[in-house]
Amino acid sequence: MKKHLILLLVAGLFAFSSCSDDDDNAGAEASIVATWNLTSINPPVLNLDECSEKPTITFNANGTADWTLYDADNDCTAVEASGTWEKNSATEYSVSVPGFESFDGTVDFKNQNEFTFLTSIQGVPVTFTFQE
Repeated sequence: MKKHLILLLVAGLFAFSSCSDDDDNAGAEASIVATWNLTSINPPVLNLDECSEKPTITFNANGTADWTLYDADNDCTAVEASGTWEKNSATEYSVSVPGFESFDGTVDFKNQNEFTFLTSIQGVPVTFTFQE
């Protein structure tokens, strides 16, 4: 169950970098509406190498996010889920993951094709890296 919670959290975190109705940084945000791959987690709270497929998330301009996760405990079968996101400030986002709570974190765009998301899981800082 813990692994599934982490997978859902990871998926939810993808949603933090979606577009919003804000026109601030519109060029950078417009490029976020796409499908992103989770490429690393530090510290590694989830082993991304257990399955050949990597988790993905598609950001939707309407404030929803759809993700596909792969879990070795489930024979690496794709698990799809949806959630919502909200931009709270220039770099702060909240996401609601169905069946769980709302998560807050900071997004840092490295370039148009990569960003990190910094959040806390049970009081431990965790950085997720995503690439297009």
